Amino acid sequence: MFFFVAAIIVAAAGSAVTIKTLVGYNQLSLWFKFLVAGLVVAGWTAPMLTHLLRRAYSFLGGAYPYLYNLLYFLFGLAFILFILLVIRDFLWFAGWHLSRLWTDSQVLNPRNPVLIGWANVSVLVLSAVVSGWAVWEAVKIPAVKTVVFSSPKLDREYRLALLNDLHLTRSSSLPRLEKIVALTNALKPEAVLLAGDIVDDRTRYLEPEIKVLGKLEAPLGVYAVSGNHELYNGLDLWLRNFRRHGFKVLMNSGEHLKNTRLYIGGIPDLNTAFSPFYQVDFKRTFKGSRHNDYRILLSHYPNLEKFSDRDYDLQLSGHTHGGQIFPFHYLAWKANKYLAGRYRVGDHDLYVSRGAGYWGPPMRLLAPAEITEIILKPQKK
Repeated sequence: MFFFVAAIIVAAAGSAVTIKTLVGYNQLSLWFKFLVAGLVVAGWTAPMLTHLLRRAYSFLGGAYPYLYNLLYFLFGLAFILFILLVIRDFLWFAGWHLSRLWTDSQVLNPRNPVLIGWANVSVLVLSAVVSGWAVWEAVKIPAVKTVVFSSPKLDREYRLALLNDLHLTRSSSLPRLEKIVALTNALKPEAVLLAGDIVDDRTRYLEPEIKVLGKLEAPLGVYAVSGNHELYNGLDLWLRNFRRHGFKVLMNSGEHLKNTRLYIGGIPDLNTAFSPFYQVDFKRTFKGSRHNDYRILLSHYPNLEKFSDRDYDLQLSGHTHGGQIFPFHYLAWKANKYLAGRYRVGDHDLYVSRGAGYWGPPMRLLAPAEITEIILKPQKK
């Protein structure tokens, strides 16, 4: 209920400000004003409309993924348009008031209808260009990002692959997923680690996608932990589904990688903490490890500093998407503390991947997707 009320408030405020700014002072035809207003309202209400769309899935058939992605595209476009309008108006009014200190010129007068018209057209065109670029950044095949960690505990070099935040839905591109799997396999990792939010839909709709994920190849296994979106879409069903396709699900558990000094432990996403079955328990997670093991924690959520009993060498996480669409970077950073990339937290390393997919709008702006290659190297004592 809170999410629904908040969504209505945000949609109403965003629509009102954008419509007032774009058409409120313009000498435009009435039909054009209604067209712009309709697109803006559709964009800001897209999260609610897509929820209704899911309920009508059986009636829409093959049209569903196109309508779903179109609505979320309009949402992303409306957000980018809103941000650009705010930036434009701030610079415009600042320039107008500064110019009046030296001249009586009316060139920058914000009430000038001709200037308003050109300014609005410019912002609309720029919004379309930026949105198009953001869509391309989201749907293209992610680049491989290689990260190297070293430790005296390691006896040789290891190569792992990290995938997270794919957010697979019934509207996802199966060919894109197949290419991501093929690119991951081409790295020849010894183990593949799935750090949550792999899916964002019910199990009955994603059998083809999970079969493709099942083609991930790693001699030491494919390990998975849950994210908050597995929880939203039936956590227990998804855990069983992952296991059925050969993934080793880690929920306050871990195991040695065969014939190595690596121990992989995984914990549930923090959003599952309300359940007595999924309380985070580091002692259970690493109870099978030895003191000289290089211990890796797989956790969807990156900020675990509220737990005092953390004892591992490397934490691999996702969740933030690196902000996904600028300027959400700031909000993602404030909410999670760790946005993207590598950090040193106490006595362990942390890597936060931006993920290989996207949530909501099929867009990424200044937060490119990634497939992460983790290389572990021995370090002389």
